[in-house]
Amino acid sequence: IMTITKVDPVTLRTEPCELKERYGRYELKPSLQEKDDRQLYISPPWIDSHVHCFYAVTSFGLSPDTIGYRQGVHLLVDAGSSGAETFAAFRRFVADPSRTKVKAFLNVSAIGHVSMREYFDRRLVDVSRAAQTVKENRDILLGIKVRSSHIIVEEQGIWPLEQAVKAAEMADCPIMVHMGENPPSNKENLALLRGGDIVSHCFHGKQEPLWKADGTPTQELKEALERGVQMDTAHGAASLDRDIAQAALDAGFDNFSISTDLHIRNVRGPVRSLADTMSKFLALGMPLAKVIRSVTTIPAARFGLDGWGSDLTKNATLFRLREPEEGEAPLVDSTGKAFAAAPRIEPVAVLMDGKMIELQERK
Repeated sequence: IMTITKVDPVTLRTEPCELKERYGRYELKPSLQEKDDRQLYISPPWIDSHVHCFYAVTSFGLSPDTIGYRQGVHLLVDAGSSGAETFAAFRRFVADPSRTKVKAFLNVSAIGHVSMREYFDRRLVDVSRAAQTVKENRDILLGIKVRSSHIIVEEQGIWPLEQAVKAAEMADCPIMVHMGENPPSNKENLALLRGGDIVSHCFHGKQEPLWKADGTPTQELKEALERGVQMDTAHGAASLDRDIAQAALDAGFDNFSISTDLHIRNVRGPVRSLADTMSKFLALGMPLAKVIRSVTTIPAARFGLDGWGSDLTKNATLFRLREPEEGEAPLVDSTGKAFAAAPRIEPVAVLMDGKMIELQERK
């Protein structure tokens, strides 16, 4: 029997509970006992809404289980690493064998991220084939991914996003769009997005942020939010600015998902893990229950995952809050700015299909 604090991301409340194992099954009941010294928490299973895990095929993919359940994360959503030409391999060799659940957005380019310039030849973009691949694999594929920033699209401009919209309309699914370096401008990109579409890297600090200095959305973002466009953090190596995220939070905006954009070039810093990314928002003053909501109920509703986390005795993440150790490197954003010292969220175990898996302490 262990005393544990349940975090409810729907009511945003916490309550002491007893978690006990009986005849190989777990039970979770309210407790009148004081919290124990270990201060363990339990929440619905975590979702990382934006990663790159097409390892051994793309140059920057990570093995799902190393960034998944071993870090307290039950579901990874790959953000466009595979396209119609490579998706069968992604499914067979990555998603199916992984202990961590894996879903994905399909790149509108047939080659996905095999090349980091996936739109250099327009012949690589086959709208009908992309739509058909989504329709035939809805158990894994959640929608269409497109990158719409100058460093990727080069002279193609807004064309890749226009093709992604066509594919998404044909497949009746959302788009996940990477935005950053302009052109296309934020106004051009956002004008094409529909309710349910997802903007990645929403707190980037590049030349044209999505937020004003006071943390309120720019006019084009305000209009997109009113249409139901969704915001996702997607930290990444270059896409989380501490000050922009702080301003948006201070202005009252907290309806977004927290995700990592983990890949081989940021897993050793500045991103490292979903838990570290969550800890950064905790350091910005976001309440713990809202941090948990951003990796559970918000992405679950967005992806149509009915009943996600409804039974914490079957599937859940167990974690603790710990104070930073003396000499421990501070958490930093993508520009190298440090976050204020605050408790770190540290996963200690996962319940997966009713089985408890204790996690090794990460060094």
